[in-house]
Amino acid sequence: MNGPLIDSKPRSYRPYLILLYAQDQRGLGHINRTLTIARHLLAAHPRAVAYIATRSPINNGFVMPERCDLIKLATRMVPDCFPRDVEDKRHFRRARRHMLRDAAECLSPDLVIVDHEPLGANGEFREGLYALREMRPDATLIFGLRDIMDDPDRIKEQWHATGAYGAFRSLFDGIAVYGSRQLFDVAEAYGIPEDVRPKLHYCGYMVRDLPAMESAEVRRRHGLPLDGPLVVATVGGGCDGYPVLEAAQEAIAHLQRARPDLSSILVTGPFMPADLKIALMAKATPRCLVVESADIFQLISASDTVVGMGGFNTVCEALACGRPLVIVPRSTDKTEQEIRARILADQGLARWIHPKELTPGRLAEALEWGLRCDRKALAGRRREVIPSFDGAARLTQYLDRWMNGV
Repeated sequence: MNGPLIDSKPRSYRPYLILLYAQDQRGLGHINRTLTIARHLLAAHPRAVAYIATRSPINNGFVMPERCDLIKLATRMVPDCFPRDVEDKRHFRRARRHMLRDAAECLSPDLVIVDHEPLGANGEFREGLYALREMRPDATLIFGLRDIMDDPDRIKEQWHATGAYGAFRSLFDGIAVYGSRQLFDVAEAYGIPEDVRPKLHYCGYMVRDLPAMESAEVRRRHGLPLDGPLVVATVGGGCDGYPVLEAAQEAIAHLQRARPDLSSILVTGPFMPADLKIALMAKATPRCLVVESADIFQLISASDTVVGMGGFNTVCEALACGRPLVIVPRSTDKTEQEIRARILADQGLARWIHPKELTPGRLAEALEWGLRCDRKALAGRRREVIPSFDGAARLTQYLDRWMNGV
């Protein structure tokens, strides 16, 4: 005998097992969305349990739902005094690849939802997914596609190189699109073959459940004045968000000369370098607070205008609350946030500033637009373009075709 036999059939006495893969390392968006999905699925299916495989340091203010556990993937950590080692980086990729394959084979999940990267970051989940498909042909594999990923030509080239199109045909049972076809047609943008398109299902945009809290209570909790308009500025994890918050701090100080009742709160995120956080906090005032972390959705709901970098979660939460949104997209070779900013601005749902053109003066002008915006008209326009933000509930309904009876 070569080794222990693995029973490929699901056992009736065990719970229905869900494995969710979120490829975050330094950001917060993917893990936030994955937790929202897990909460909805577990609430709808009492016999289910969930495991989340991620590199994300999920301890940063996240609350795990009941019947949900974490598989923490190895993250390469190097002290600043050490040189960068390419081979060491490959070693950690191999480690994650083995961890994911072990998770797939040992847990033998009934449902797998892969977030953002069809085969995992740098293909790290490829072996695990194909091993599971061979071992458990009855398991359900779903690719969760955030609508705007990057420049379409770059995504097509990447998917051809990694074998994603083949995986869409032979590996995945469905492709859940977190977005609206009216705003962004992923099939056309990313060249998804005609024979694969029947697997596409638009679930709409998703936001987590907003805890019921009055605007005044949110302000009291953060020590904000109860009077006057409120600007909220957030940069996600914050690793590259300092220029946006620096400009926001100066723009708000300028606006406060004419609007002394204007208040603001800037959220740096957990990954902003400590010296840059200190620089922002040194300029904080009673009406321009700086904090490292907060419940961003609560702050947005209490705000009058939002400044953000164009990440999926921030945009969805601002739009769901009907708040005027000023976007300064992340300045990298990836164009996802710029594409999202352009589309929303073209639809009249936001203003945006290119990061190369960001100045406190330009940001102050955009904030004036937000503060003077007709919120009722903005909400009406949003309903025309994006009717709802119940994507997690719609995803749960979509998965019922495979989870019926769980």
